[in-house]
Amino acid sequence: MCDEGLVSIFDFETDPHNIFTAHEMLGQVNGDLATKFTVQFNLFGGTLTGLYSKRHLPIMKEVDSLKNMGCFCFTELGYGNNAPEMETTSTYDHST
Repeated sequence: MCDEGLVSIFDFETDPHNIFTAHEMLGQVNGDLATKFTVQFNLFGGTLTGLYSKRHLPIMKEVDSLKNMGCFCFTELGYGNNAPEMETTSTYDHST
């Protein structure tokens, strides 16, 4: 999929159906591959796409080809990895 350019993290901005369809297709073929795809494209690539600035573009252009492999860490103290049940509260402190 990567070699053929069938999916891109830039699809989040230009064609989100494409990236989610690719994820669903991979899930039908191989669950392990779908998980790796999710980390690389959805979690890592999606986070970059949602938060990037111009300085991130060179990195982002190498995510699709797997030249830049990504990871994603999501945790909450004392909660393990049950992300759907997490309830994190953040408080803005103007002085800091």
